[in-house]
Amino acid sequence: MNMNQATEPAAIDLEDNLFFLCTQVVYRRNAALQGALRPLGLMPTEFRVLSALFRKGPLTMLELAEWTAYERTRLTHMLHGMEAKGWVERTSMEHDRRTVVAQITAPGRALFANAKLEVDRLTDVIISANSPKELDQIRKGLRTMRAQLISMGL
Repeated sequence: MNMNQATEPAAIDLEDNLFFLCTQVVYRRNAALQGALRPLGLMPTEFRVLSALFRKGPLTMLELAEWTAYERTRLTHMLHGMEAKGWVERTSMEHDRRTVVAQITAPGRALFANAKLEVDRLTDVIISANSPKELDQIRKGLRTMRAQLISMGL
């Protein structure tokens, strides 16, 4: 074989590629969520922020970025709009004024409760074709992959 010739990479069957499938599921679910949350005036990205703040309590920007998987600069912009709508508030920590903490407000909690009903309804429809055992296996596998990525510093 001539050294100047590039070897053809092996074809990837996208229908069987795990990460392609994960991306497709997340993309299509987000599209469905967008339609379900639109009447509430909420975007799926904002729902994820409210969900993290509701479940984990007040969070620093770094913690919120880790729980939502959003970059801090994107979160800062998003939180500005959410704060203007009265859904969240940001404060500085007393012992370190540079550290900003975000928390959900009472109107944000009420909005989250209404949105969660829609998200849960949609989620039930999406996962209805899978058995509880299959869902448990998927969760276990994804948790293992997540832990591996975290151990890699990602």
